[in-house]
Amino acid sequence: MKGKTFPAVLVKLVSTKEGKGLIANAMREYFAQWAGKNVFKRAIALLLLQCIKPFVKARKKDRTMHDVLHDESWWDDVSNSILEVIATHDLSIIKECSNAIAQHAPQVVDAVARDIWEYPAKVLMILGCIPSFTNCIIRSANNVLKPLNEQAPDLLADVILALIKELDAKTLGCTANQVLEIIRKFDTGDELIKESVSSPFEIAVRDIMANVFSYDGVDKQKVYQRLLSLKNKIHNGIFEAAYNNPETLASVMHFVMLNKLQNIALARKYLQEYSSQRPDDLPVEEIAQLLNTVLHYLTFLHDTHPDILTSLVNRFSHSIDTAVIEEFLHTADDCFVTLQPVLVKLFPFVLTCWTRLLQEEDEAMQEARKAFARALLKDVEVGNA
Repeated sequence: MKGKTFPAVLVKLVSTKEGKGLIANAMREYFAQWAGKNVFKRAIALLLLQCIKPFVKARKKDRTMHDVLHDESWWDDVSNSILEVIATHDLSIIKECSNAIAQHAPQVVDAVARDIWEYPAKVLMILGCIPSFTNCIIRSANNVLKPLNEQAPDLLADVILALIKELDAKTLGCTANQVLEIIRKFDTGDELIKESVSSPFEIAVRDIMANVFSYDGVDKQKVYQRLLSLKNKIHNGIFEAAYNNPETLASVMHFVMLNKLQNIALARKYLQEYSSQRPDDLPVEEIAQLLNTVLHYLTFLHDTHPDILTSLVNRFSHSIDTAVIEEFLHTADDCFVTLQPVLVKLFPFVLTCWTRLLQEEDEAMQEARKAFARALLKDVEVGNA
């Protein structure tokens, strides 16, 4: 499509009934400011307004803004006119405008946000526009990201890092605090209004990710791996930023620990379903490293806060399902050789605990004592022979 410049597209929009009304009000305000208290200028302004009035007067045959905004041909003209502007104009002014908006727009938003609550009905109407704008951004981002994904990884990383470095880190930190507080309140409210095991937010995430994973072009495992990789990089950046601030570092570590424990609870929840498949890629190395870290932490607690350790061990032991342990031990005989390096270190401790358990009087322990005695007697007989 050719011949549709950007001004021509805008004229089509402002020629609507609502557009003409906006222009008329703007012209009246402009001439009022221009004339001020000067009688001669005010007379000229009144004359000019009378001359302009026929051009900005709304008529019955004029289209409404609703008609134009829902006209597919107008949107085609918009896309072509934007391409024409990009091809034929110097866009350096856009950077200057964006810098000016970034500097002054927050003041405007702050002033509006403070007083807008005098009109609660209109606030709800404005907030109701957020999903529409969000959907617009998502759809537009989808079209922008497709050609962006065709670029080389190093070039893509350079572009994104250059954009990140230009962000106002201090203001972003304040915004992050506000967002985190909103998330905290949202999470609390989400738990309060849930009517089933899953909260409304979990259901929404489930529906969104179901649509994502239903797309054939998505490698489901890689999607989750990349999300976890980015999450770990964010955590590393947070730790490095908080390293020289002990109070902040303690808070961050507490939050990360709680987050990891929640992840463990989530993993435990879905491991039951996962066990029905062949878990060749189960991250046993990470589980072992987690066990190492937990044992190191428990040793530290024993040295510094033995009362806390006693409480934790007591809660842990009462949460263990002994039937599951018994079932595992009956089916894990073939793992003995593989686990031997671990058992060599663990067995002396277990043997010490075993001598204490020998004093128990329940039926299972009596049978265990007899078996243990038979094993010892057999060793004695072999030694005598």
